[in-house]
Amino acid sequence: MALSIDLSGKVAIVTGAGRGIGRSIALALAEAGADVAVAARTLSQVEETRDLILSKGCRSMALSVDVAQNEQVIAMVDEIVKTWGGVHILINNAGITRPAPLLEYPEENWDMVININVKGMFLCTKAVGAYMKEQKYGKIINIASTGGEMAGPNNAVYHASKAAAILFTKSVALEWIRYNINVNAIGPGFVNTDLIEDFKDEKARQKLLKVIPIRRFADPDEIAPLAVFLASDLANYMVGEHVIIDGGLIST
Repeated sequence: MALSIDLSGKVAIVTGAGRGIGRSIALALAEAGADVAVAARTLSQVEETRDLILSKGCRSMALSVDVAQNEQVIAMVDEIVKTWGGVHILINNAGITRPAPLLEYPEENWDMVININVKGMFLCTKAVGAYMKEQKYGKIINIASTGGEMAGPNNAVYHASKAAAILFTKSVALEWIRYNINVNAIGPGFVNTDLIEDFKDEKARQKLLKVIPIRRFADPDEIAPLAVFLASDLANYMVGEHVIIDGGLIST
């Protein structure tokens, strides 16, 4: 049986869409037919993503948003709904890491990581949830991480934030499935994005690759199809899942 995904008529929001996984997901959603609003703090980056989507003949808008600021998040969602008449898909992708030994970890970095990775997810989910509840339909996909299920040194705050994302996903999923809102998460392993810049050192990179059975990092375009699937009605029976896509990392 051939399967195809058509998201025509659906409105999607992708945060952290200026590059990496977020950009790949935004482009994949557009290719599946969705209208895609792309958001990030740096407007020039999401304008590039928007232009790539427009070049494919799809509708898109770019917004500069700090996901940790409630007023900005509400304004973003309201503008999208006003322009396109609703919101059906949310990809909570905005995220950062600030690795350092815990005893040297600045409090301001704790605030930054938790605000973007956890508070931002909460605010965006809450803002779209009101509309999704009213329309009795919604797909929310949170980009978590294998780092939320396995620990590592010198990055405790990032690991804590991603563990929070996983349990947030599961809790909201149980609460909102009664409104026909599916909430799930994707757990990438190591992906070729800015978040693995620390592994430019070839020795450190090779050491890490040895614990990944597939012996390479993922490309962002390998994460995007899973997001499109979870955003579609093919995933209607998936509730509160954290779907790992990591080249076998946590299976070792």
